[in-house]
Amino acid sequence: MRKKFLSIFFCLIMLTSALFAGACGTDGGKIKVSIGMWPDPTLTQDVAMYKKWEEAFEADYPQYDIVADSYTYSPDTITAKAISKQLPTVFQTYFTEPQKLIAQGFISDVTDSLKELGWYDKMDPAMREAVSKDGRVYGVPRDGYGMGLFLNLSMLYDVGEIDKDDDGNYILHDENGNPLYPTTFDDLRRVSEAVTEAYDSTYGMVVLSADKNGGWQFSNMAWNFGCENLQVQNADGSWSANLNDPGAVSALEWIREMRMDELIYPDASLTYLDWYAKIGSNNVAMAFCGSDALSLPVTNYNFPLQDMAFVPMPTGDGTSRYSLYGGTPYVFASYATQEQIKGALLFLKYIGRSPETDEISLSAIEVGYQTAQSKGMPILPTIRPWINKDYVLAAGALEAKYVNVNMDYYQDFFDSIGTMKKSEEPNSCQDMYALLDNALQSVLSNPSGANCLSLLTTANNQFQNNYLSKIGK
Repeated sequence: MRKKFLSIFFCLIMLTSALFAGACGTDGGKIKVSIGMWPDPTLTQDVAMYKKWEEAFEADYPQYDIVADSYTYSPDTITAKAISKQLPTVFQTYFTEPQKLIAQGFISDVTDSLKELGWYDKMDPAMREAVSKDGRVYGVPRDGYGMGLFLNLSMLYDVGEIDKDDDGNYILHDENGNPLYPTTFDDLRRVSEAVTEAYDSTYGMVVLSADKNGGWQFSNMAWNFGCENLQVQNADGSWSANLNDPGAVSALEWIREMRMDELIYPDASLTYLDWYAKIGSNNVAMAFCGSDALSLPVTNYNFPLQDMAFVPMPTGDGTSRYSLYGGTPYVFASYATQEQIKGALLFLKYIGRSPETDEISLSAIEVGYQTAQSKGMPILPTIRPWINKDYVLAAGALEAKYVNVNMDYYQDFFDSIGTMKKSEEPNSCQDMYALLDNALQSVLSNPSGANCLSLLTTANNQFQNNYLSKIGK
């Protein structure tokens, strides 16, 4: 009996030890690091690429065990996952989210680790600020994006908006260098009219209005119609909502009139998945999107590389020209150990996402380009998160080697993003976008009965009462 008791007791000790080791992120003496940006299993080429990076990392750092975790961030589920400790060690989010995640205690301060690695001062200051609070850093930026206008050049050519040269390339500028593509919202309307007249069941543009994507894009439209800010900080430090600013009302009115005249795709529930579906299926000629998403019509719908362009956001009032500037940071679960965080940071080097310029880092960047090339993806300049000279020069040289598009179709965007970029509004951005979605859905579903000022005033009051008025309390 005593022997049986001791056996059970020993088993319980071993089980407790195993559970304790699992809680600390170790297994068999190895430190487990779950990589939340691991590609979905269906992306076989990407998975193979990550597996090679995993093998190289684990060979150099045998104390670590890399765990694949194809996690997609969602503002709606992050709380449940964080509380139940189901978040990966490192995962991607949006630049609108770190301040909220910091306040909720869901992500880790990685300042000391960044300084130890020598990465802190190499980070783009604006991107570092987006993931910082009180001088401490809570993430590593992956890249940035700017919002712009995607063009189906074939359609614009067919309706006579642009021409081709003797080599068959589209001509996007006149002899004086002035753009022939749309630069104002009036131009967007005119081109949309031409497209709808020339094609059956085709529209000029797609306007998003669901899953917070509509409000996200609408905020940029509001700025370009003269609304300087949708949130205004008062002298006493408090915040006031400004969603019903005259510029915002004008932007929503433009959407209402376009919908009334059947110039935009007639759906009141489109998300970011839909802009490239409509573009890729030739249902629309133009769409607003981020510069980091230009591959989506190509990879998902075989959209011809030679028929696409990406140009700066148009102006609505004739003077306001902004490009919403955001990006993707890597953040680290608050309950990850320092060893796990260090491993996750080191792994970023092996996937080409650090400021390092050694063979490991640069070969990873090149493998990324080669994989994109083999998939037929458009390879374009990127908005980089690191500013150290050696990285900028080395990454730029690799980029130039693999860029596979006609840069005449993109150069204006990349030349102007430095002066046009405007960061997203500072407080409860995703909640603000959701309220703006409601206004957009009302306009798109019932344009003849929609009152734009009333809809935005309702959204404004809800945002003020439910969110901004609670800041600091």
